[in-house]
Amino acid sequence: MQKRICWKKGMRLTDEVLTAADNCTAEMMGQTLMLASAGRYGLMPSQVPFQLSMNIVGGEIEITFITLLAITRAGEVIDLELDNDKIGTLNNKLRLPSNEEELFLTINCEPGKWTETDNGYLQPHYSFALITPQAALSDHAIPISHLVNNNGWQEDTTRFLPPCLYVSASPRLEEVRAQLVDVLKNIHEKTKAQENSPVKTAISIYWPIVLETLIQVNATKDTLTPSTLLACIQKVVGIFALACELDEVLNLEDAPVFFNFSEVGYNFQTAYLRLKQGVGMCRAINEKIDKFSLLAPAPKQPTPPPPPQPEQRRNWLGKQI
Repeated sequence: MQKRICWKKGMRLTDEVLTAADNCTAEMMGQTLMLASAGRYGLMPSQVPFQLSMNIVGGEIEITFITLLAITRAGEVIDLELDNDKIGTLNNKLRLPSNEEELFLTINCEPGKWTETDNGYLQPHYSFALITPQAALSDHAIPISHLVNNNGWQEDTTRFLPPCLYVSASPRLEEVRAQLVDVLKNIHEKTKAQENSPVKTAISIYWPIVLETLIQVNATKDTLTPSTLLACIQKVVGIFALACELDEVLNLEDAPVFFNFSEVGYNFQTAYLRLKQGVGMCRAINEKIDKFSLLAPAPKQPTPPPPPQPEQRRNWLGKQI
């Protein structure tokens, strides 16, 4: 239950009272951020993008540099910009177990703990930790890196991206969004060119969906979330398979692949990989639409009218003379 200090005239201001006031303010701010983020967590849009540098030597990982602005599921803001000189205040060296195949590096904000700075202020106490993919993520932690053990530990930067509050929080997500916009524009133009083709059912179903998604991804650029971006891609992929299924002419051989992708749930561990896979499937759809005219049967030629028959001579029914 939320509480605040009961201020009274003439009361003594001890450090306990002032600390309790600070904790009350921090709690109210955390609850406000939880409400504003609707339970989401991850990197926040910032003028300084997220950066992380580390060294992995001899079964040990050492974090050497980090810039991070993020919010946890508990509503805590993690605002860090630490280089080699300052990062030593954290436990920036961790042992890597040899019996695991993959791990996630997290940064944790420990509630109720504060660290004194050189200028007389206190800042939240942060710590790094390693968790397995099966472990539950703490409400006070943010996963910032994925490590894989492939004959030695190394960082996976091609399949993993830290969870983000918005697409605009990461240049890599912005790149995925821009790629999707380009593909959707091509699909829109090619679908428009096929409006008079014999595959009329598929066109009438799919064309409005492509245009609607293109408008949504463009118009909500600043507030688009990664989960919404994935949902947009899944809609484009899934409804294409559905349109081909309902059409009288088309037959999509790999339809189960498209349907299965549209049913995948959002997960921070695989979100970035799914987004890139989805854009690749949209490119495949773009190529398949080129073949609509080839898959459709040739229009029937009109049957020529029969040649005119010579007029039959009428027999004389009268009396011959």
